[in-house]
Amino acid sequence: MSGSGIYRIGMYGAAFCIFAVIPICFYWRHLKLSLVHRCIAFAIFILATACMLPGCAESRTKTAQGIPIVGIQMEFPPENVIPKMLDKALAKNTNAEIFVLSEYTLGGPVPDALKNWCRDHSKFLVVGGMDHADTNNFYDTAFVVGTNGDIVFKQGKCVPIQFFHDGLPAPNQKLWDSPWGKIGFCVCYDLSYSRVTDELVRQGAQMLIVPTMDIEFWSRHEHELHTRVAPVRAAEYNIPIFRLASSGISQAVAANGNVVAQAPMPGNGDFLVANLGTSSHAALPIDRYLAPACTAITAFITLVSLMGAWRKEPSRP
Repeated sequence: MSGSGIYRIGMYGAAFCIFAVIPICFYWRHLKLSLVHRCIAFAIFILATACMLPGCAESRTKTAQGIPIVGIQMEFPPENVIPKMLDKALAKNTNAEIFVLSEYTLGGPVPDALKNWCRDHSKFLVVGGMDHADTNNFYDTAFVVGTNGDIVFKQGKCVPIQFFHDGLPAPNQKLWDSPWGKIGFCVCYDLSYSRVTDELVRQGAQMLIVPTMDIEFWSRHEHELHTRVAPVRAAEYNIPIFRLASSGISQAVAANGNVVAQAPMPGNGDFLVANLGTSSHAALPIDRYLAPACTAITAFITLVSLMGAWRKEPSRP
């Protein structure tokens, strides 16, 4: 397999292999399998084991020659504090090209103060805010402010959190055609939905930036659990991911799934600094192509089983 090697089977494919091994191992002694069938079962076992081993694949993307990106962890900061924190981050990372702030850093659209900051320093800024649809509704949005101070791109959250005042679903998904390549955006939990990330990769995304709101009063276990998603996504698509959370744990993940930089939790005001190269080999994992066939086979088996049960049902007098 190309890209991230064995990880390219996909998270669903890996789960299938693992759960296929369990009944085989349990009933191994009771099964009357031919040599060929035993070899196939052993191959599935080896494949599933390899899927669980971290760092077994090399990425084709070299992070040392990538884009210098800086993220700043801030949770609901006062608007006048944001330019000061950007100045502080720039002073420590003068070569940075893109600065990233979390989801809901702003309670509305991008203010002039941040547009002016980008124009004055010739930097790009990714910041989470609200793009108002009307007086009562909004889109939870990742805005990209260009070096000229204009909004050059914006992407709404595709799957707002149920039962929360989290805005309307984004009407579409697009990529930012940046100076370094095509960059896709997932807003927070969008990264957990394969239908969202699959579409970005289909469109040709070479990197993902993920502004995230992970509230500080969550338990550490909740924060750590959320960090499991980005490495898996990076490895299965062979795409680097820069995930900036409001209070940690923020991550810069290489295309092979290795976390190359991380900011702590709680970490108000902490920086996440990384060089991530865009990937020219991002692609959907194999299990995405097998899913329709597996669904069809499952439906067929279910139908045949139901018809068999119906035929065996004794006739009523």
